[in-house]
Amino acid sequence: MSCDFRGNDLSSALIASQFCGGKCSQTQGCTHFTWTQYSGGTCWMKSGAVSKSDAVSTSDPTMVCGVVNIAGPNPDLGPVLSGVLATRHGAYESGACALPTSNYVVVNPVALGDISTLQQLKFRPDLCGHVLKVDCGNGPLDIVITNSNYGGGLDLYGSTWDKLTNNKPPGQTYCNVQLTSRNAFSFQEPRCYYKPGTDNNNAYYHNVGLLNTGSRIVRGATIDNRAGQHRGDNPYYAFDFGPIDGNKQVVFTFEDGTTYSVFLRDCVYQGSEQMWS
Repeated sequence: MSCDFRGNDLSSALIASQFCGGKCSQTQGCTHFTWTQYSGGTCWMKSGAVSKSDAVSTSDPTMVCGVVNIAGPNPDLGPVLSGVLATRHGAYESGACALPTSNYVVVNPVALGDISTLQQLKFRPDLCGHVLKVDCGNGPLDIVITNSNYGGGLDLYGSTWDKLTNNKPPGQTYCNVQLTSRNAFSFQEPRCYYKPGTDNNNAYYHNVGLLNTGSRIVRGATIDNRAGQHRGDNPYYAFDFGPIDGNKQVVFTFEDGTTYSVFLRDCVYQGSEQMWS
């Protein structure tokens, strides 16, 4: 849906639409934004307390608007989950999450399970790429969710296990776990990706996901109000109808009810998956 927030302009920047929300979140005082095609693409950053219900519909299908979450000084979110079982995962693989090859600043991977002690952090596809703070008694470490581990807890890849256990032999240990708002990628803004290896030139099939969203967890995606579906344990949403061209917007909805829109033409195609060990 194309939308606009009128007035309360703070500043502007000439950037692509998919970077507008990230630019706003990095700009002091910016709480919401509108992107238009003015001057080839302008992000209008705005200030003041608003909600998504304050946005107005427009007749320009290229316009995008949104509200950003302003993170507090502490990037840790939610309760600390104690006594979570952790094991060692000795593999070199891309993992079920199929995260794209990129520059990552959080490089220690984990296969996330679904045992009861994980509570709200039980694995689900939209947790892929999010960052956890984990402490197994040797100091905390930020780790990135790259795989599923049904029936288990934290299955720590070799590099992660060694750091968290101080090179303990393979076996079991117990850890404290907390979700953070840190981004795993080297850039800060959310970014839409095609699932690596997907044909991004098929007008009748698109498989896309929104990554690098900090504390916000996606819970759904639509094109023309039609919902996409997960195909496997990865964060991408498949749309198998059409024809759909690059001028269509994908609307991602977060668990907190806010949304983030991006044109399909701005979703990044990366042919290979990141490998983890």
